[in-house]
Amino acid sequence: LVHGAISGIKVGVMGRAGQPSDRALAAPRSYDQIPGYAGLADAAKVKELEHEVDQWRGKFEMAMARLGENPYPEQIGGNAVPFTPVPPNLGLGTDDHVRKPKKTREELEAMDTFGADERIVRILHGARVEIDEEMARDLPTWDDVVEMYGEEPIIEGLDTCEGYRASVDAADRMIGPAGMFNTGTNLLYELMKTNCRIAEARLRPRREPRQNGMRWQVPWGKHNPPTTHRFKNIAKAWGKGIKQDEFMPVVLIKDPYTWMGSQCRHKYTTFWGHDEEHCPNLIRWRVKDRDVPSEVRVKYALEMKIYESLLDMWNKWYEEWDDQTFPHLTTRFEDLLFHGEEVTRKACECVGGIFTDDFQYVEDSAKPARGIHKGANGLVKAMMQYGDPKKRLVGYTDRDRWYSSKNMDTALMSKYGYKPPPLPAGGNTVED
Repeated sequence: LVHGAISGIKVGVMGRAGQPSDRALAAPRSYDQIPGYAGLADAAKVKELEHEVDQWRGKFEMAMARLGENPYPEQIGGNAVPFTPVPPNLGLGTDDHVRKPKKTREELEAMDTFGADERIVRILHGARVEIDEEMARDLPTWDDVVEMYGEEPIIEGLDTCEGYRASVDAADRMIGPAGMFNTGTNLLYELMKTNCRIAEARLRPRREPRQNGMRWQVPWGKHNPPTTHRFKNIAKAWGKGIKQDEFMPVVLIKDPYTWMGSQCRHKYTTFWGHDEEHCPNLIRWRVKDRDVPSEVRVKYALEMKIYESLLDMWNKWYEEWDDQTFPHLTTRFEDLLFHGEEVTRKACECVGGIFTDDFQYVEDSAKPARGIHKGANGLVKAMMQYGDPKKRLVGYTDRDRWYSSKNMDTALMSKYGYKPPPLPAGGNTVED
């Protein structure tokens, strides 16, 4: 039926020979309240209708997949209706590229969790993740998480929410992520899109997937520094037509030590001397007689910026955000993993949104598993990576660690609850 509906829409507008048709395209009732729908060109109406159909198809497939049933058991008109066996946001994580239907929370709670930490189990069950013996062996304990990040999430800027709501009409409010590369911006967007909505957002004809005020990024570009790009740049994706001072950014920060390791895996538009054997390479490994930082060049939308090192890049990027006085929130990537529901709820409430009563966690990586994002972590792998203290300094030489200890912005580290790691034994081997 869905396949036929989309085909019928296209034929009705374009004609069977690909030529414009004189048949009128009626607006479905769900679009009656959207300003300007009647005045859209036929091609634009097609896109709106396709989007509406895709949304309902996704909801139907998700419900049927959770029941373990094929939503399209019959063939219509001799042609098989396209079937996506799992919702797109849940990924294709099995060897045969077909994921088994997710079990309900009740079903999961009745299963053996093989000694996995109770707090970690609750998070994974909330994401409908089934825990097997091998996984349980590799999962962190809650004591590990608390040792690294503390007991509670950190969300700075909540005191700016009331002023934001007072100054921006509900229909104009928008929220979305900003952050350096590899800090969980896509994950935050998926969590907000799935679990929060600003009811009045449907009164504005913006192009959010669910027309709920949840945006993929800040309108000047999520990775761009705010001072040089806010009000000066319009992001190519989701930036056009957005009033930048009506947008509530949620800035994602990440432990600088694990962030630099993430850059080794996915460098984006960051360029510095390193290879698989020498990364993060804060101190140039080929220079043996003195400590020479490995210079970093970063391509932003409006400028190429040079930093002394990856650490200097982390310091300066977040120092700049820390100096901003307009309303915004800042929270940690790690809090999305271990306190995802609380962080998402508080961000939603900040903009006057309606938070779901059935929180859904995006278990698989929120990044598409291709190109620059290939190999990105899903929830389980991220927990294993960022909840294990032993993995924090993988790839660091003693010289890198000494350099970090001397040049880290300790005020930022303290503010966001990141503890400095112990220094290598024996002191620095190279004189400054």
